[in-house]
Amino acid sequence: MLWLVLSFAPIYAADFGYQGTHILTHGALEDVAKAFEKKYGVKVFVKGGGCDDGIAVVRNNRLEMGGICCPLNPETSKKYNLVSHKVAVDIKTVIVNPKNPLTNLTLSQVSDIHKGLITNWKQVGGMDKPIALIYRDHCRDKDEPVRKILGIKGAVAKKAIIVKTDKDIIEYVERFPGAIGVAPGIFARESRVKILAIDGAAPTPANTEKGLYQLKGALFIITKGNPEGETKKFIEFVLSEEGQSIIGKRFARVR
Repeated sequence: MLWLVLSFAPIYAADFGYQGTHILTHGALEDVAKAFEKKYGVKVFVKGGGCDDGIAVVRNNRLEMGGICCPLNPETSKKYNLVSHKVAVDIKTVIVNPKNPLTNLTLSQVSDIHKGLITNWKQVGGMDKPIALIYRDHCRDKDEPVRKILGIKGAVAKKAIIVKTDKDIIEYVERFPGAIGVAPGIFARESRVKILAIDGAAPTPANTEKGLYQLKGALFIITKGNPEGETKKFIEFVLSEEGQSIIGKRFARVR
């Protein structure tokens, strides 16, 4: 029966590992893990996924670290003894189709578009064309940052197109001239979309760190209890000057 146990056991060619939000994974942790291995000779398994994946792998003791883009609620933290470590700040970008002539919106206008109070681009100085809001409604049981910053307490605009992934948002905006959405900057910058300034501030790490750009969300590594050993050493490395210099290439730093 030994072969049955081995066949179902996860095998990682690493000393310990992480899985979670694809934003943090692809935006920084893959590079941070390589730098950590180069410095200490310790290999870290890193895999993308979603917030639920990050919580599940730690809760079920499959991996030492998980990644989330929405804060844990206190009940979940207490129930599973999960500890959050803030390691970066994601820059949420407002994206439109390249054919849209606008280059800037106010945060209030973005909020009103999501609430269905602004429905035509001419209301914000643009073309006379209906606004097609593309919205990802996720992490409903958590304090999701876009929803919180835009003041969305219930449903979004009635005619909004609700999608499941950040990729879906970007693909819709790429295809439709009247579309708008909010997506992580790390993915938007690799796509055929136009990224807008908000209240005159471009969505850069520097502007986000200075507080000039407000549409943002914290990114966390979670552990079961306080980290120890190599896990503790890795998180300390992420928060070190060297680790944060890698974080700061695409995200706002936390230190």
